[in-house]
Amino acid sequence: MQSKISQELNMKFPPIALIKSDEKPEDAIGPKGEKGGCVMSFVAQTIAKRKTTYFGREHISCGGINVGFGWGSGFANEDMIDFQATFLSLGVDSAPDREAYEERLNHMPKHSQEMFRHGERIYCDFETAKESIKNRPVYDEGQYVIFKGLENLKDGEIPESVVFTVNPIELTAIIQINTSFRLDGTYILTPQASACQTIGCFTFKESDSDNPKPVLGPIDFAGRSKMKHFIPNEYLTLSMPWKLFLKLEEVSKNSVLQTDLWKKFL
Repeated sequence: MQSKISQELNMKFPPIALIKSDEKPEDAIGPKGEKGGCVMSFVAQTIAKRKTTYFGREHISCGGINVGFGWGSGFANEDMIDFQATFLSLGVDSAPDREAYEERLNHMPKHSQEMFRHGERIYCDFETAKESIKNRPVYDEGQYVIFKGLENLKDGEIPESVVFTVNPIELTAIIQINTSFRLDGTYILTPQASACQTIGCFTFKESDSDNPKPVLGPIDFAGRSKMKHFIPNEYLTLSMPWKLFLKLEEVSKNSVLQTDLWKKFL
């Protein structure tokens, strides 16, 4: 399948599809060994090199990916949530129990200790981080997520979602198409979330909506750092449920893309 929008925009990176599966794909690149590192390095390879990649529950190696791809919350108890909230805010400076947090860091690899001690600083304080973590959309289904170029979809294969990778002008055009049929005041979502969560659980949540919206990302530098080898820094992802993608494809046939004004940007 080819995207009409992508063809009209002459996109450097055509959209990719995210597919949930209970079976490990045989013809795809996946993590080696039990742990998989950051999934965004695999997503980036699909975007830039058009290689089909996958990631499974057995490859989880960080605190955000469980919920990101609909594999439960990832937290067995309140202490685990507190640890994650501390890391995502100001590290030891925001720890409700600083001594206990530092003790846990002592059992981590040295290359990780400093990052966890300083905190990722996605949130301004522990309380905000913890509340946000508890409000993430949680699903628990499927064993694997598969990423493939939209052009590589098999007959009858229905993706969970579609991910565009866009520069500022391409983003402007898609936003205008996306807003052309709406009357409410929120047209695009930018959740404070990891890169895998924006293309995963927050997009899955929009699939459940009667009025789905696309999700912009990645706004976390940790996720971006795993993609920059393949994708220039000025690019963003715009993820959307399959049903919204089909609607935008239809709407785009009579849109700003057929105007002389748009042609000035080609």
